[in-house]
Amino acid sequence: MFDLIYPSDENLALRPGVLIRVSVDQPTGRASRDPHVLLTDPPAYLDGQPLSAFLRYRDKTYDTYDGHNPASGPDWYAIDFSDPVTCNCVEMTMECPNRDGGWWTSLTVEYWNTVNQGWQPVDELEITPPYHFADEPHGRLPYETHALTFNEVTTTAIRLIGNPGGLAQFTSLAHLAVFHRDLSRWNPASLPVPPMPYIFRLIPPNTIWDLSESMVKLTGLAVTVAYMDHYLDAERYARWWKRISRNYQGEPELWQFLGLAIGFDNWNRIENPDYDNPVSPKEPYVRISFHNTIGRAVAPIVVDQQVVGEIASHVVIIADQFDEAWHQHYAGQHQIPWESYAAAVERSPHLSLEQLEGAAALMGMIANTIANLAHRNLTLERELDGARRAVDERRAFERREMVRKAIDFMQENLEMPVTIADVAQQVALTPTYFGVIFHQQMGRNPIDYLIDLRIERAKHYLSYTRMSVMDVCVALGYDPSYFSRLFKRHVGCTPGQYAHRTQRRASQPE
Repeated sequence: MFDLIYPSDENLALRPGVLIRVSVDQPTGRASRDPHVLLTDPPAYLDGQPLSAFLRYRDKTYDTYDGHNPASGPDWYAIDFSDPVTCNCVEMTMECPNRDGGWWTSLTVEYWNTVNQGWQPVDELEITPPYHFADEPHGRLPYETHALTFNEVTTTAIRLIGNPGGLAQFTSLAHLAVFHRDLSRWNPASLPVPPMPYIFRLIPPNTIWDLSESMVKLTGLAVTVAYMDHYLDAERYARWWKRISRNYQGEPELWQFLGLAIGFDNWNRIENPDYDNPVSPKEPYVRISFHNTIGRAVAPIVVDQQVVGEIASHVVIIADQFDEAWHQHYAGQHQIPWESYAAAVERSPHLSLEQLEGAAALMGMIANTIANLAHRNLTLERELDGARRAVDERRAFERREMVRKAIDFMQENLEMPVTIADVAQQVALTPTYFGVIFHQQMGRNPIDYLIDLRIERAKHYLSYTRMSVMDVCVALGYDPSYFSRLFKRHVGCTPGQYAHRTQRRASQPE
């Protein structure tokens, strides 16, 4: 029997003296100006919260937006430690993808090599769940967490580095954490699922989009709910993007034009006077701003006296209150050519104040109906103790649980001659169907995953016990010759070389 030393699941990024540096240290987007917010509370607690909680969390995110211009180089986020640490995992939680960027199109992890005094890529990088590197916003859920695992390194700094995506070419993160884990015992299925606002549990986003389509036909006014676009199916998302894309492709409406001209921080506070101290009225209203020029019809959705979200129209010009002289003066004050300013006004939708108030009242009646139905569904859900869930959500949960149990079984039986058929039997599936589900959830087939777990267990034995290479072969049921070839193919060196290089025996503290 050998004494084992297990790495703890401590978040090394929370140790005293940790600093975080970024490639763009003076961003102009809507998020925080201090990258250290990425080391604070992760957003998993947002699941099931009102939309207002999601909106407030923006202050705990960081993005590299510095205008609609090409990136000057790769984006990077570096975490500096006051003392050397050994690590093999970075957890990265993305923020909500923006319409014009906020994601990676390539990504790697580097560590500071104190010998060469330079950044060096880690070996054997794996991203779980697989990251969507295509340069497009659809298919990205708000606050999705990815684990970036790699061969352990001892270093004083580690960083994420890669190319930013989108029309504005920037990245947007919500949380970073660094760990030293025994990867043969850590279950990636334990990663938090992306949180979902409570309103979308009550009212499917696709239903809200269909409502918007009906409103356009009836009033010419499109409506939306914050974060709705992130949860639309591909067909509806494509139609939604077609509707708003010209704002990001050189033909902006007035609100977008001014945001680009004076900065979105400034514009957000002009367009929404309650930007810093949001209020939550419970009756439909028209939000008017910018010298009574820009309006938006808003209808709150109230459930059990709590505002869980609001339906809002797209921004419009209030045609009967447009003061051209004032706007010419404003454009001159900000060195904006009047011809460009006037063209942006012309491109924007126009309604009278009376029309906008009528739209708000109509939206309020619709929101009221939705709220009443939601309340009845909520009551029924409580009576049934949450038993009634959408079929796709239940199936997704069951598949995640199945994979989690399968990985637990693999990890608990690595020293036994376990096959994939044995694992499939444990979760009551055929080996073929189990392989399909596992690959959907993990992005890898279960056979390769089981081999990787055994290699990780072997690395752990060689690093943290007095076991010889032969002992490890016996423990894991491998022929020594085959094990040596397999180990070298996965790790890049023989088991003996690895044990000598790490110099971690059970008798030696880390």
